[in-house]
Amino acid sequence: MDRDDATARGPGQDAGDTVLDQDGPLVARARAGDRAAFTRLVERHSRRIHRVAFRMLGDPDAAADATQDAFLSAWQHLGRFEERSLFSTWLVRIVVNRCRNMWRAAATAATKPLACDPPGDPARSPEAEVGNREIGMRIAQALAEIDPEHREILVLREIEGLSYDAIAAILDVEEGTVKSRLHRGRAALREKLQGVWPP
Repeated sequence: MDRDDATARGPGQDAGDTVLDQDGPLVARARAGDRAAFTRLVERHSRRIHRVAFRMLGDPDAAADATQDAFLSAWQHLGRFEERSLFSTWLVRIVVNRCRNMWRAAATAATKPLACDPPGDPARSPEAEVGNREIGMRIAQALAEIDPEHREILVLREIEGLSYDAIAAILDVEEGTVKSRLHRGRAALREKLQGVWPP
């Protein structure tokens, strides 16, 4: 967990809420043409943006490309950022859209397994760790096989832990749509993981 994500969150907050006050001055300076300020924003958020892209695309090279493209787009369109939303939410929206474009350009990207290995536990035996990795790989494969529309919801909610309203803002849909897609996504994932992972 990076330093910014480690800050305690209040009810209904996503990880981006914890850096709102820190981002504001940097965003203002970057808008005025301060490249160093934007570089600081990249350093602060690149880990999370890459993680989102990696979970959605399942390919480290594609995720790196999507991350780079997302930050380039953010720099070029910084004047369009509306401060009514979090800067981090805006960045996630950009990288999600980039991932969608990559899915359309290369349909095979949606069939690649996602990297979803559970974190290691030093108290576990080597045999248990191998079993854990195998389960993680099965979950990753199952995520890769479901509809991209449901996959992105699961990544944003179950992996990134974003709130419903943050996801709605990122995907530009109603909160009810987020909940409906999440319900269907969870059902699709459970179906593919029958006998592998408890419901």
